[in-house]
Amino acid sequence: MGTFNPGAVEMGGITHILYRAVNEHSISSLGYAATTEGETIIQRSVEPVLAPNNTWEELGCEDPRITSLGGRFYIFYTAYSRRGPRVALASTTDFRNYERYGVVGPNLNDKDAALFPQFISGKFAVVHRIEPNIEVAFYDSIKHMERVSQNPYSKNYLKRIRANTIIRPMNKWEEQKVGIGPPPIRTDAGWLVIYHGVDSNTVYRAGAALLDLENPFRVIARTPDPILEPEEEFEKIGAVPNVVFPEGAVVVSGDLKIFYGGADKVCCVASIPIKLLLDTLEGYS
Repeated sequence: MGTFNPGAVEMGGITHILYRAVNEHSISSLGYAATTEGETIIQRSVEPVLAPNNTWEELGCEDPRITSLGGRFYIFYTAYSRRGPRVALASTTDFRNYERYGVVGPNLNDKDAALFPQFISGKFAVVHRIEPNIEVAFYDSIKHMERVSQNPYSKNYLKRIRANTIIRPMNKWEEQKVGIGPPPIRTDAGWLVIYHGVDSNTVYRAGAALLDLENPFRVIARTPDPILEPEEEFEKIGAVPNVVFPEGAVVVSGDLKIFYGGADKVCCVASIPIKLLLDTLEGYS
């Protein structure tokens, strides 16, 4: 029914892609693909690499974001069940064998999660979305994430949610809600964040922001207008029309390649010189 919303990470000249695939029963699993230059697929799994196998993901494994940290690739994805969406975590070293940690983070309707590619203040830093805003949470360990998820009410987290919020809907093109795209990218100017915004007509577009390297709660700059929006037929027509949904990003020869889903149907890639994007953002700081 569709192959879309690809997460991506580059290692050793290979860009590894995990994408969401939907079967005839509208259940999502994650497939694997690889590319060298970001546009031509050179390898693709025949079977899903992560498929639903627990009650908390009975309705699907969706929307992976991949981060390389400490010799492992950490994959945050949305586990969907009758309880609603939850953030789940798996990891791998080879994209063949996966360790699954289950639901992590607060036991609330939560999604669009990604791990920062380095520890901040000695902790795992996770950006995620409890509607309508983007938040950051810090954890001492993977086990700490799991313990938080076991609190059925997540009272402590909800009390902190306002303080944890980093990006709120601000412009008309993102007035309904915002959510993280790829994991944050470290640059000399700050953490580069690509995120999606949804307007009142449910059109999905993408914008960019810069966060302070040591204090990601401080937003240095943010684009007032989208940097990517539905223009092509494959972005306008599909299972869900008028959607560009970024989830992966790699830097290749000075170009930022953004991997995104088009209309909940296909996997796409767009590119921009990263210096141009950073220069543009710094103009709004």
